[in-house]
Amino acid sequence: MKRIVDIFTRDWSPEVVWTYIINLEGNTNSMQLNQNEVDASAFELEALRLAIEDGCGYKENLIAKVRE
Repeated sequence: MKRIVDIFTRDWSPEVVWTYIINLEGNTNSMQLNQNEVDASAFELEALRLAIEDGCGYKENLIAKVRE
């Protein structure tokens, strides 16, 4: 299951800091992911983790939003 997630700064600037395509398949629970609808927050948390790892900002300064 894939979703596009945009990363913004906390001041809700209209500019996107970074965009990720998050794929949650291949995890240890991929059978459950394929059977059940995954909550958008799981994609947002993974995108935030990647943004912090990539040096886009700090947890306190970033917000992730799944595209609808």
